[in-house]
Amino acid sequence: MTFRILLSLLLLGVCCNLNGQDCFNFHKQNCCPKNGAFAYSVNEASVSFAFRPGESKCVYMELLEGKDYRMTICSDSLYNGIVSFVIKNTDGRILYDNSQDDFLTDIEFSCRRHNSVELIITAPNRLDVDSETKGCIGVLIEDMVTPKIGF
Repeated sequence: MTFRILLSLLLLGVCCNLNGQDCFNFHKQNCCPKNGAFAYSVNEASVSFAFRPGESKCVYMELLEGKDYRMTICSDSLYNGIVSFVIKNTDGRILYDNSQDDFLTDIEFSCRRHNSVELIITAPNRLDVDSETKGCIGVLIEDMVTPKIGF
């Protein structure tokens, strides 16, 4: 009887641990990069988190001079694909805010000089779900050397 209880507790612990890790690689499986003429590489700053409705998280990253970047935000069905993200420099100046761009989920840009930035991701408020409910949001960040185009 004791063995069954211990086995049950062990299995419960494993299941609970797995649930806590559900979002860890969410961006790898769910953020689909656009196919294009250029070959981007996945940046190590790519990350996924579990978010409660209305919760924000910050990702710090370095943008390097002479590189192009593509950021793709993806979320599970809890957030209906509507996620707010803002890119700020270290002075607090907003470089991009997708709420001013119909909550666009992917952007591409070039970096002309080295810049340290904060990517602030905010899950939308959901009044129809429990405040403890969590959903996954991922950020796939890709980069490449800016191609030399023109004369």
